Amino acid sequence: MKFKLTSHLSHLSHRNPARIVAAIILLASFAANHASAIPPVPGKPAPATDQAVAQVPPMLASPQTTLTTFLESMAKRSTDGYATAATCFESESLPTSTAVRDRVMGDFVNAIQWLGWNLTTAKELPAGSFKGERTPMFPATSNFSASIQEQSARLLAEFRGEWKVELLRSDDSSYRFPKSMIAAGTLDGVTDAITRMRRASGDKPKTVRDLAEWMRLNAPEWTLNRVVFLAVWQWIGLATIVLVGLIVDFFVRLFTAHILRAIIKRFYKPTDPPLVRRAARGVGVVASTLIWLSLLTFLELPLAGLSIIEPAAKFAFVLAILIAGWRLIDLFAELIAQHASKSATRIDDVLVPMVRKTAKVILVIFGLLNLAPILGLDLGPLLAAIGIGSFGLAFAFKNSLENVFGSVTVILDRPFMVGDWVVIDGVEGTVEDVGLRSTKVRTFYNSLVSIPNSNLITKQVDNYGARKYRRWSTKVGILYGTPPARIDAFCEGIRELVRQHPYTRKDYYQVWLNGFADSALEILVYVFWEAPDWQTELRERHRLMLDIMRIADELGIDFAFPTRTLHVRRADSNNDPKDDQLDAADPISARRSGRVTTREVVAGDPWLAEKPPPYNFLSAEETKRLDAMSNEDRAAAIETRLAQRNSAETAAKAAKEAGDGSEKVDFTEQRDSGGQ
Repeated sequence: MKFKLTSHLSHLSHRNPARIVAAIILLASFAANHASAIPPVPGKPAPATDQAVAQVPPMLASPQTTLTTFLESMAKRSTDGYATAATCFESESLPTSTAVRDRVMGDFVNAIQWLGWNLTTAKELPAGSFKGERTPMFPATSNFSASIQEQSARLLAEFRGEWKVELLRSDDSSYRFPKSMIAAGTLDGVTDAITRMRRASGDKPKTVRDLAEWMRLNAPEWTLNRVVFLAVWQWIGLATIVLVGLIVDFFVRLFTAHILRAIIKRFYKPTDPPLVRRAARGVGVVASTLIWLSLLTFLELPLAGLSIIEPAAKFAFVLAILIAGWRLIDLFAELIAQHASKSATRIDDVLVPMVRKTAKVILVIFGLLNLAPILGLDLGPLLAAIGIGSFGLAFAFKNSLENVFGSVTVILDRPFMVGDWVVIDGVEGTVEDVGLRSTKVRTFYNSLVSIPNSNLITKQVDNYGARKYRRWSTKVGILYGTPPARIDAFCEGIRELVRQHPYTRKDYYQVWLNGFADSALEILVYVFWEAPDWQTELRERHRLMLDIMRIADELGIDFAFPTRTLHVRRADSNNDPKDDQLDAADPISARRSGRVTTREVVAGDPWLAEKPPPYNFLSAEETKRLDAMSNEDRAAAIETRLAQRNSAETAAKAAKEAGDGSEKVDFTEQRDSGGQ
């Protein structure tokens, strides 16, 4: 529209002046009609309404009430008082660390009190709603008392930097101190200037607040000289604090180690295992960092340095707690595991590692919750997001929750223990560890398989390790034509062997003539072994079979083997018993003869007097040395002594040192050989 009117006006200027005047009137009328559509020019914000003023906190409603609130709150010297005083500053103007925040407010209140501001002079500030944006307090204006103006002039003459103290009206019409006047470097300079003026004028308070104030006002001048941002007395104090922390660390470490050794003596034979030293060292570090964190406040370091050193000391303290807690958990878990290994039940072998891992998870969560504020991380939004997304997280962690419930099932239902031979979902091996998420099984091919604990709820678990006995079933074939009395005596002799054998089950066994095979009479030998391991079972089975062969030789029993022979006539047996009357004896006499023969056969065996120890492997070097001995009696004695070593402890120690499961029994061979 504007373009058209301008063109029309330019066109008329070459023709009729009257029409030019008419066009100007038309343009003015257009501008007047559209003036309301043009936005107004931005100006200063409108003053606060009565409703906004009513929402202002009463203690911050005016410059006078804000200063009064701040002075009264700081005078309380309490946690609540410091928290109330902090509200007198603009948001996010104070440091996040509580110790640094309180130090900043302490230096600030000391400075304004030296300038003459107190609960009495605070009345010189406006008491009502002040129309101005800022209310100055330093440098002092002519509106304030003469004493305030005098102190202000002295500070201006001594302090060469720029520093202003004023109350700023916020958007909510409340009055607060701005961030600019509590800058670390500026506030440190103001404090140093006031200290110099007090020392020069002898203006020393009757009572000092702390050690730092006494040093600044009374210590020799040379101790106040700054060396690399710190006064000499602060360097001396810092070195003293470090030394005190190291001394406390030394004595706490000794005391903790003494206490832990006293506890460990009930579980361990060694009195100073490495875990004790590591745990005591962790507790000592906690004590030293706590000393450093507590004593740093007495030095009143410059705010710029304190804002770095104080969070670093807190970080070191929390980290020391995490390290010490981690080591103590390992120590006590090891103690409990050692104690649990001596108990009859093996449920604690599963429970102890799980409790150890749970305690470490809780410790890490504790550390994260305490380290996050030090590092400036806000966990509030994260926790809120977790709360809102709990349903999504529950769905996402469904498998993890199932695994946790599976581990609980292992604890409550106890389908197996650590060290058992199991078959789970087609995986066969020995259980090495049960965690919160999975169970680790060492297969007989020495691989390690992790099975999710959720499978323990839905899958079948076959626990071979829960067997008390190992069954052995075999058939002994003897020749047809063996007289029945000899068969009866032979079977009874085998039974007597089972009765006297140190590793066989005595309350259940079967030895009977059981079948007529193609080329032999079959005697069933069905026994159960109580051997602690497969090696011992094989050795005792070997011993039993040799004794059966010796009994057969004594009783005139010939073993059969698969063959086909064409008999033209029946030949007489050349294997006659030593008892000529055995063939004609009645069954009772025949069985008695078998028992007597058995006693005669095994009368000289040493295992009748002493139960043989479990099987123990001999190394090639040991057997070579034994074979090289010329004194056979001495070699036999040494071999017996070697055989009496505790094979279970030796194997456990070797497996622990190797850490690869190489010492584990290959149960596959045992199963395939019939040792089930």
